[in-house]
Amino acid sequence: MKVNSRGIASLAAVALVLFAAGCKKKDTGVPDTSAMAPVAADTTPPPAAPVHVTDVSTGKGLTPDKNLVTPTTEFGVRDTIYTVVKTEGTATTAKLDAKWTYNGKQTVNESSQNIAPTGPEARSEFHIQKKTPWPKGNYKVEVMLDGTSAGSKDFTIK
Repeated sequence: MKVNSRGIASLAAVALVLFAAGCKKKDTGVPDTSAMAPVAADTTPPPAAPVHVTDVSTGKGLTPDKNLVTPTTEFGVRDTIYTVVKTEGTATTAKLDAKWTYNGKQTVNESSQNIAPTGPEARSEFHIQKKTPWPKGNYKVEVMLDGTSAGSKDFTIK
């Protein structure tokens, strides 16, 4: 058998193609990330949630940390009526207003306070009192946060 240089070159080319095909990685469908640079974790804190009212409660008596001693919606004619407003979120400044009404139409009292909540829960307090007995009937306190209604509580004086 005669071997010429063309035959050897052809055999070498076929062997090279087969060798290259055998060395090729199988495609698993998963991208190779070994050459990618690691991604740094985002350490930026999430933006603060805007302040919002989570609860409006009425009751008798107030603790130093602005909790109601006796939560209730029924009061006597000589009671001081407390309202605790709970907020969540943060704000450099916000305004809470409380409007107290009797029988749905007569304004009893209006007051406001500026707050600057910085945590998951903040408490603010409003109260009304009277030297003479309260008229018996239905009352309501409505709370506004920056001019927008944020909650209310109905209560009765018996």
